[in-house]
Amino acid sequence: MKQLTFKDKVIIITGSSKGIGKVTAQEFCKKGAIVVLNGRDPISLQKTVDELTSKGYKVIGISGDVTDVKDCENLIQTCINLYGKLDILINNASLTMNGRLIDMVPSIFSRIFLSNSLGTIIPTQLAIPHIQKTKGSIIFISSLAGMHGLPRSSAYSAGKIVLTSFWQSLKIELKDSGIHFGIIYLSFTKNDENKKMIASDGSLTKVPHRPAFLQQSQQSIAFSIIKMIKSRRSKKVLSPLGKLTAVIARHFPRTSLFLIANTSSNGLKTQ
Repeated sequence: MKQLTFKDKVIIITGSSKGIGKVTAQEFCKKGAIVVLNGRDPISLQKTVDELTSKGYKVIGISGDVTDVKDCENLIQTCINLYGKLDILINNASLTMNGRLIDMVPSIFSRIFLSNSLGTIIPTQLAIPHIQKTKGSIIFISSLAGMHGLPRSSAYSAGKIVLTSFWQSLKIELKDSGIHFGIIYLSFTKNDENKKMIASDGSLTKVPHRPAFLQQSQQSIAFSIIKMIKSRRSKKVLSPLGKLTAVIARHFPRTSLFLIANTSSNGLKTQ
């Protein structure tokens, strides 16, 4: 079987102006891919485009909110108009949070939930007809919160758990389409130094501290995403902690609740 290469493959990565999305874009560029970057902040997005093009990489930036149908239509159609095809969609855009449900403004809950659910569903639905033509890949970036709900992360967890059932549905509905659907569950990640998350009242707050030995680098996550696409693997749980959490959550739910409650009390949170 011919080994998959990424030279001249057209890839859309949502939420790629910074963090995991940006690093993943750069790694695909190194392999000769054409990458369409996306982000809500046009200034931050353009800065990343300039940084990558200065290295000789083939990238463009299309700003927009992935929970907005018109913005997603513009993202997909602009890509098709420019390159005539779409090989890979990586649904990475996400809003994170830290706050109790009882303290949360309802509009903030909706914003975070929709970012992590519709923010993947809408781009995927629009991309499917194009990726079916190229027999390419659609990847969903989830987290441990997508396997078991986390305290102070109810909206985020609910949105990520939606991705699992969505991925399962598409694998059945489109099993003969030639599209590779993959979901990857991230564990604790080393974030950008200035990364913020949304508090219950909508203000921005610092990401809680987590021990360095539990954190995965953004580059190692990018490598895992690339490897998943090359092997057309459908599901991957990252890190020893993530694998242990998956096993315990499935087979020992009461133990899982105990461990998550105690871990969260120490200020840890995934992604």
